[in-house]
Amino acid sequence: LKEKMVPLFSNLKARFGVSLIHFHVPPGRSFLRLHAPESHGEMLAYRKSVIECLRKRKAVTALEWGLAGLAIRAVSPIFCHDQLVGSVEVGYPFGGPFLHRLKQTWGPDFTVYEKRGESTYVRLASTSETGGIFLRLGKLVPGRKPMVLIAPNGFTDISVLIGPILDYNGDVVGVVEIDIDRSKIEKSLGRTKKMMLLAGSAGIAMSFLLTWLIASIFVKPIREIVKEAEEIAEGTRKSHLEERPEDEMGHLSKSLNKMLEALQARQRQIEEYARTLEQRVRERTADLVASEEKYRTLVDNLPLVVYRLHKDGTLEFINPYFTEKLGYTPEEVVGDKDFWRVVICGGGEGDKDIIETCWGESREFRTERTVRSKEGQPYVFIDQAMPMRDEKGAVKWIDGIMLDITELKRLQERALRSEEIRILGEMSARFAHELRNPLATAGGFARRLVKKLPEGEEHKKIAQIIVDQVSRLENILRIMLSSIEPVQLALGRVDIEKLLNSCIQELEKDLQDCGVRLNLQIPEQLPAVQADEGLLLRAFESVLGHVLAMTPSGDSITLRAERDDGSLVIEIRYRASGIDEEDIEQFFLPRQVEMAKEKACDLPLAKVIIHRHGGAVKVTKEEGDDLVNIRIELPIREG
Repeated sequence: LKEKMVPLFSNLKARFGVSLIHFHVPPGRSFLRLHAPESHGEMLAYRKSVIECLRKRKAVTALEWGLAGLAIRAVSPIFCHDQLVGSVEVGYPFGGPFLHRLKQTWGPDFTVYEKRGESTYVRLASTSETGGIFLRLGKLVPGRKPMVLIAPNGFTDISVLIGPILDYNGDVVGVVEIDIDRSKIEKSLGRTKKMMLLAGSAGIAMSFLLTWLIASIFVKPIREIVKEAEEIAEGTRKSHLEERPEDEMGHLSKSLNKMLEALQARQRQIEEYARTLEQRVRERTADLVASEEKYRTLVDNLPLVVYRLHKDGTLEFINPYFTEKLGYTPEEVVGDKDFWRVVICGGGEGDKDIIETCWGESREFRTERTVRSKEGQPYVFIDQAMPMRDEKGAVKWIDGIMLDITELKRLQERALRSEEIRILGEMSARFAHELRNPLATAGGFARRLVKKLPEGEEHKKIAQIIVDQVSRLENILRIMLSSIEPVQLALGRVDIEKLLNSCIQELEKDLQDCGVRLNLQIPEQLPAVQADEGLLLRAFESVLGHVLAMTPSGDSITLRAERDDGSLVIEIRYRASGIDEEDIEQFFLPRQVEMAKEKACDLPLAKVIIHRHGGAVKVTKEEGDDLVNIRIELPIREG
């Protein structure tokens, strides 16, 4: 290896300045140094880049210390027949020649200092004739971020950037100093300052002159106008202002004359209004009483919760819709100062300030709240609160309205779910269309190869593997196509208990073959739902078939059904080993399950069917256990 590589090393050293080529063998031992052939065989545990290259089997570049000193190093793994046999390292000296090349390319002077101790630095190399200024700046300790010094003390003709040099481990091993000559900028700034001083002086002189001229021309008529305006404001002037030329002052005089006329007309109106004020007050009072009766009737019949709440939690007013919707009587609400904080806002009884608990700030506020009725039924409201203040700005009470948007939220969630399903269906259909033709072509050619190749030949086994994998992909494609096929519902009254029993009868033989017990917890007289019986049966068969396939022999499956508020809940619990969180999240995604039956392959379509019925399905797994729970909710709609 030495005989073959020495000429190459000499050529690289002469042409590019490469200072070292070093070969290593696992687990990190020196094999050959072309720059020092006599030194080899020691372990290189202190060389993190070499150890990292051999460990990760990929190239590593670093600025690192070695026996040859601080150098820019690149380490690359060496493979023989796909086996790692060692690594090779090429290094370039981090010294004077390197800095001179940087200066030729970029122009500034570069100086490098080696760190020796906590705050001791020694100059390694420099392109500056003065050798850099870092050591002459006193006790300057650079951090891990670069520092820029513009005209430092004693060196006003240069700007300096001082930054740390980090090795492969991220430790500071030195400091680099970059000096830029700013003497030309200093001269240019001096000339600019003089020009700005002259221009400023001339501008100030011109400003004084213009100000004096404007004062001489405009101040006198302005004073006259101001005096006449004061007379109008005091009400002592009765006659119009003297007309002036058609300039700004003339327009101002006309405007003041119009204002004088308007004030005189308003004065006459006030005098007339004062004579009829008592009669107007009586008429207005009667109108207000009538309006109050109308508004109270309107508030009592509005499909909104209207309330007035004091700062201490006392409820002054609540309209009848509150009792109609949530079931709480006015006596229950008004007599409990903590009622609004605890029941409506969901705060604790220890909260002192109801304004902060319910609205956060003393300003008009709009928020969405979930409130449970007296029977425990959840309702979603939009709460619009408006604080009423006294003359000092303090909050006296809160007036607010609450709009029931429970049904709107359900419709919104259903619309979003339908849109997501539509988009996913379009994407899946496009993907399946693009995949079908090349998959059929590959499968056809592979099957022809299997038929033509003689038995026992190695290539026949390889072709058979291709056929099996293509069949697997075709099955996955079939699952995907079944999950995006259009689902048209033929709704009717469906007895869930009867439907679940039919599903269990279909899977009875599979349960016996697998040795799995089924624990049923289905109460009598479950409410019926509006659904497509055939599609819903197909969905439950798919889910139960998949659960049966994943349940170990000798174990049991629990099937439970119950009513929860306005929904019918079906829960399936079983144990499945080797299931992680990713499997739970992707439970209904199209995939191939080797142990699943044919019906269990329609899991994606099962989720679509449940969603099309306005339902929801959620799969969870208890932490630290193999117990999986599938919760299916179907809305109960009468009629």
